[in-house]
Amino acid sequence: LTLIVMSIIVVSISSLGIAGIPGTATMAASVGLSGTGLASLFPLVNPILAIDPIIDMPRTMLNVIGSVTNALMVDKSLGQIDLSVYNDPNAGNETTATEEFE
Repeated sequence: LTLIVMSIIVVSISSLGIAGIPGTATMAASVGLSGTGLASLFPLVNPILAIDPIIDMPRTMLNVIGSVTNALMVDKSLGQIDLSVYNDPNAGNETTATEEFE
């Protein structure tokens, strides 16, 4: 029970800053294993780390989409979202000076 509680605490704290950064699974695995006293088992993680870049891309995409969704929900609940800009497909696109005069 102590190992499970310690694992939850260590993994939760160590994963706070790495959610949207691609390629951090190696660091997260090493921090999690060493923080729970299981650093001697790190060589067993190597086969997983070999295929991790393939798995990491959709995992990072899911984390970023979750962060964007959270920001939109907070903006909408606070009434600070401008729906006309949100629904405009050209919002945020920069126009060049020649496009403005054509």
